[in-house]
Amino acid sequence: MRYLFLIISIFIALPVFSATELSVNNAGFVQSSIWYSKDPFYAGDKVRIYTVIFNGSTYDLAGSVEFLDNGTSLGKTTFSLSGNGRAQDLWIDWKASAGNHTITARLVNVIADGPNGKQAVSFPSVETGKSDRFVDIDPAIKEAQAKIEAQKITAVRVDQLGKVEEVAQSVVDSIPTPIKESIVSAVSIVEQFRANEGNQLGVIREQKSREIDEINAHVKTINTTPVNVDSTKKEKTVLDVASNVTEKPFAYVMLAAIGALQFVFEWKVLFYGIIFYTIYRVMKWGIYKLRNR
Repeated sequence: MRYLFLIISIFIALPVFSATELSVNNAGFVQSSIWYSKDPFYAGDKVRIYTVIFNGSTYDLAGSVEFLDNGTSLGKTTFSLSGNGRAQDLWIDWKASAGNHTITARLVNVIADGPNGKQAVSFPSVETGKSDRFVDIDPAIKEAQAKIEAQKITAVRVDQLGKVEEVAQSVVDSIPTPIKESIVSAVSIVEQFRANEGNQLGVIREQKSREIDEINAHVKTINTTPVNVDSTKKEKTVLDVASNVTEKPFAYVMLAAIGALQFVFEWKVLFYGIIFYTIYRVMKWGIYKLRNR
């Protein structure tokens, strides 16, 4: 029974010893003479800056500790510390701002209860080591600001687009109805021409692609023709090879040209861009000729 109780106790205690250790930051022995209530921290956070003083002398000490940021005072904290190995932590609250910071602390106006009464105290060093920190903006705030800026840009673009549409509509409204109808009719004819030609070029391209496949199949048949054939068939084979040598590259060139034309006719921006650019060049040439008469 005693052994059974021991085994049960071990199994109950086992999860305690095998549990994953808890990772704790910003705790334990003091790593430096300056530390913070939380780490990391960001611009706008309220942070408590800590330091610790130690009195290993036989005298009681009293005075102030001044905290500094880049040499500028953040404020002072008074202390009173007994001798014979006593220590005391001191702090000051600080609202962090973005940018580079060098945080230090120094002893100010320290008085000792000495053998001759109250006496000023001098130390080998009255200032802590430096804590250099770069305080960044909180990533969540950065993301929110980026979204706001994106929304502003979108709103400006929508507003500008609306103004452009208003101007375009006013221009359209100012055009006389007969001219407007003529323009609409002309645009409709051009658009129909573009669509039909694009479809027709697609059909031609498929036909040319099939022709190339037939040429390739013919070449393959010629290459597999037995060598021991009569002279007439051999002569015909030589002629077929010569014909394919000239037809095949020309067929590929034609296929590429047809594909390029089909692309132009099927992509509206490119098609109308070429038309408008051509009209612009013709008008510019005409104006130049009129001026040089």
